[in-house]
Amino acid sequence: MSRVLTLLITLYAGAALAQAPDTRSELDKAYYDAIEAQRALQALEAKRDQGAEPQEGERTGNIGGGSRLNENYQARQAALDKEVETARKRYEAALRRWNDLK
Repeated sequence: MSRVLTLLITLYAGAALAQAPDTRSELDKAYYDAIEAQRALQALEAKRDQGAEPQEGERTGNIGGGSRLNENYQARQAALDKEVETARKRYEAALRRWNDLK
């Protein structure tokens, strides 16, 4: 009888472990996701900062001389800002997930 009971307990424990998520690997994945998201955010912030200088076609001449930044420049800056904001949200979500698993 005790052999049967031991066998049942062993089988039940094995089945429970097989169904339990591997929290260590989930934590590791969350950590690496957070690191990757942080690197992507830093790269996009650098791209945005480097893109602050107006490019050809992004200035419009004024009647009295000089020039001003036009809608092409504004649109490019808005796109860069949106990329950074999306990356920041991804990083924050990855960081939250990592912290929740810790």
